[in-house]
Amino acid sequence: MAEEKAERIRKLADALKDSHVSAAWNAARELAKLGPEANSAVSALEEAMAGKDQTTALWARFALARINGDIAAQLPYFIAALTEKRRIWAGMAATALSGFGNEAAGAVEALIPELTSPRTDDRWAAAWALGSIGEPAAIGLEALVLALEDPDEKVRWYTAWAIGQIGVSTPGAVSALLRSLDDTDDDVRGYAALSLASLRAATVEATQKIGALLEEENPNLQQAARMALDRLEGKPPLNGV
Repeated sequence: MAEEKAERIRKLADALKDSHVSAAWNAARELAKLGPEANSAVSALEEAMAGKDQTTALWARFALARINGDIAAQLPYFIAALTEKRRIWAGMAATALSGFGNEAAGAVEALIPELTSPRTDDRWAAAWALGSIGEPAAIGLEALVLALEDPDEKVRWYTAWAIGQIGVSTPGAVSALLRSLDDTDDDVRGYAALSLASLRAATVEATQKIGALLEEENPNLQQAARMALDRLEGKPPLNGV
């Protein structure tokens, strides 16, 4: 088993030099998932960080941070990638930041402006990153509330999810999520319901509107509504999580 893992890490390290840059990006991300176990790939990652392709360099840096655990040392690079647009789409940098969780709290102020980027990918990735950071991203709630009106449904459902992950209840956030229960997209409505439950918004309006989602045809939306109602009623989840 150990030999198989070592061989996989070696192949991933070699793939960092692949002429197809998407293969190199994916190799770096796979190494990141392995964390400290991929320590033998550090030199290959450092070489990729110095390469010409900036996106490969970004994911190599992300992997290095996940391997050595020193996210704070790498965070300024990702913030600069957002603010200076170092030939990297801001959405790519935001996606990487989402993988750092609350350790990326220092990037919150740089992420908030990306919620209004002209590029859709930047907007949903920024929402994803803010939600992944959690409560430290609460200063972005006002901007996230506005993002619930984004014309793109993917931005809206990442935003609805993010508000619940941040977990700080404000009248503006609750009101916006209630409006999102009437969204035209089922995913947005489902995430809005779950986020209202996360915020413990057990108002009559919330429970009635979420309850109405149980009558929808989409089974995923029904499931989200049931989970949200159970949380609002204080019932333990079936899977114990």
